Amino acid sequence: MWPFTAAQLTAGLRRYFADSSLTIQALTELPLETVADEASQPAKVRGLRVTYQAGGETLAVDCVVKQPRGVNRAGLASGGIREVGVYRSLALQLPMQTPALIAADPAGSWLVLEAVSADVASADWTADDYRRAIRALAALHERFWNLAEDLSVYPWLARPLANDFEIYVMAAVGAMEKMLVDDRHQLITGSLEVLTSLGQMLTQVEVMADKLRAAPPTLLHGDYQPTNIALQADDEIVVFDWQLAGVGPGVLDLVTFVNAARWRRPDLPISPHELIALYRDELAARVGVQWTDEAWDELMDHALMWRFTQELLGWAAAATTAQFQTHEAAFRDIWLRPVLDAAYRRLRPVLYL
Repeated sequence: MWPFTAAQLTAGLRRYFADSSLTIQALTELPLETVADEASQPAKVRGLRVTYQAGGETLAVDCVVKQPRGVNRAGLASGGIREVGVYRSLALQLPMQTPALIAADPAGSWLVLEAVSADVASADWTADDYRRAIRALAALHERFWNLAEDLSVYPWLARPLANDFEIYVMAAVGAMEKMLVDDRHQLITGSLEVLTSLGQMLTQVEVMADKLRAAPPTLLHGDYQPTNIALQADDEIVVFDWQLAGVGPGVLDLVTFVNAARWRRPDLPISPHELIALYRDELAARVGVQWTDEAWDELMDHALMWRFTQELLGWAAAATTAQFQTHEAAFRDIWLRPVLDAAYRRLRPVLYL
């Protein structure tokens, strides 16, 4: 059972192909590459081949059907609405390609996109491929650099450090409370050091937010990582899954990309430090912004703490014991330990004022 009607899909295909005579002949589900921990993914995704008739010919187009789930919190626009908004209103302004939107529910409960294949699988990226992705990220941030006021015409964009701030903070507090009540996971609830440091973060969340608010805002993808990027042989980059698109400092996308790359691929062919340095160099060349090493390290620390507060605490609280154990080492080494170190560096002096 598909989430759309035949009439909805037909109307979308007629707009997409600019052919009012188009009629659908058949819908066939296509297998997609299996995703680990599928139940925890932010959308249910299915492959679809549409066989249709147009201009006296029988043709076919391969699509992806997305049904967003679990990416929005009470009080926020749904991830589906954000993604539809990006494809309909911002895609032509982006410095990279996005999948073509064929049809969508106005409420964002489902989307039909033309399927995009990567010529290079993210698991096989070379160091140069990671550099391409970083340069594309810098180009995105350059395009919308300091344009928060212009982006205000898109109310569906997330604003995690502004209008949506309290919603994310309350969600993080709720996640911590759930883990304490359930007494899981022991990596978090079984350590006084961890609980103390996370308590510091949640009680001083305005401190980390203020540092990030002082940085120039731009358009954020929100979940920029290799699995959401299709590299093409002609040097084009197609970026999808804009369900967390928002407005904020670009360093948040950078932290997400680097840590997601490490999470997915422990044998990363390029060091995180080189990726971060490349991003800094690209911004210096594109928008003329430069940070001292000390100021940059402080900004990165606050970005790391905020992303952990915004997303990783919720992930940990929702993860089953088996899911958490599967990723426990990566969670500890890539996120938790660096976050605790950042909290020690940046928050302890404030705590005892």
